[in-house]
Amino acid sequence: MKTRQDVFEWLSGQLRFGIKPGLERMKWMLERLKLEELPAIHVAGTNGKGSTVAFLRTMAMEQGLTVGTFTSPYIIQFEERIMLNGEPIREEDLVRVANRVKACAEEAPETLTEFELLTTMAWLYFHEKQPDLVIWEVGLGGRLDSTNILEHPLATVVTSVGHDHQGILGETIEEIAMEKFGVMKPSVPMFHALEAENLIELIEKEGQTHRSPVQSVRLLVKTVEDGTETVVTYEDMRPVTLGLTGRHQADNGACAVAVARYLKWDEAAIASGLEKAQHPGRYELISRQPRILLDGAHNKEGIEALVHQLSVEREVVILTAILEDKDRDSMIRSLQSVGEVFETTFDFPRARTKESLLQDGARFVEWKAWLSDRIQENSNKTLVVTGSLYFISEVRTYFQTLQK
Repeated sequence: MKTRQDVFEWLSGQLRFGIKPGLERMKWMLERLKLEELPAIHVAGTNGKGSTVAFLRTMAMEQGLTVGTFTSPYIIQFEERIMLNGEPIREEDLVRVANRVKACAEEAPETLTEFELLTTMAWLYFHEKQPDLVIWEVGLGGRLDSTNILEHPLATVVTSVGHDHQGILGETIEEIAMEKFGVMKPSVPMFHALEAENLIELIEKEGQTHRSPVQSVRLLVKTVEDGTETVVTYEDMRPVTLGLTGRHQADNGACAVAVARYLKWDEAAIASGLEKAQHPGRYELISRQPRILLDGAHNKEGIEALVHQLSVEREVVILTAILEDKDRDSMIRSLQSVGEVFETTFDFPRARTKESLLQDGARFVEWKAWLSDRIQENSNKTLVVTGSLYFISEVRTYFQTLQK
């Protein structure tokens, strides 16, 4: 492989092997490549993982640390899945680590999945760069996710537990929660922002079983002023205007604050990190006139948080692309409570087809033409584009081409 496109095509070719839970293949790869574990924070959760990683990364950089992050999916470019100090991996580094991982994987006793190969590439890249800290975002679940090859993280986090990927993680909320709690490690503190009493009891019980201290972060949030900006007062801290907007970001920020304080980072670095954090595709304002927001709310709980936030907007028009494995009916009902809702499809394996959407009574539109028309109308309504993060990424790219 010589170019980033070669790497993308190689990884895409592995998608046909699907999702194969388990850590045996990762263990084999890391041992063969002689990769050692770096100081790390491990972040799991249904919603809020990416935002919590963004807060932690910025706090760590304000603390003066070099920090690697592994996240998914990407919004602007593929390379942002593997970052160093907020900068995506360079093409030459991407190609180099991909070639090494590919050569190693070809000798493996079992075929690796696309996500396992990508995780191994991140391990190799961080091994070369030796950052002070690596923040790993779980891809799916936790217990059997390839990132859970970590044995001695500094801290673990579960931001939230909601209904997502039931076919893989379990049908009940408790089953899904147990998969996420699987990132827990003996003697390693776990921080969480869970609300439901049954899940709090469950995580505390798991903490006792694994001898892992468990701490809720929600009491750190003292006040929240939520409007076009989100101003939060955390325990023993002056009010801060979060870099990420939304009431739910107060809890994601609290997860980061709790971890940072446990690691004894400076309070000034923590506050500055909360204010400077950026995360594309999360209630992101990409145009002021007309007002256009992008938000990757891709499941029932994410949509509920978005709907709550949209209460501060005036008139709202919504464009969404919901994947076929999501609870479309409840998500659309929630969105319809705040504005007109139009649905679309896009080029992605799990995207709903135009035919299925029309069959379900959707107000279907071809999104590029519809979006272009709306922008030219320049109305006073707020246009919100939401649904799959993969769709948000496409819309973001398309909007940039319109601005050129």
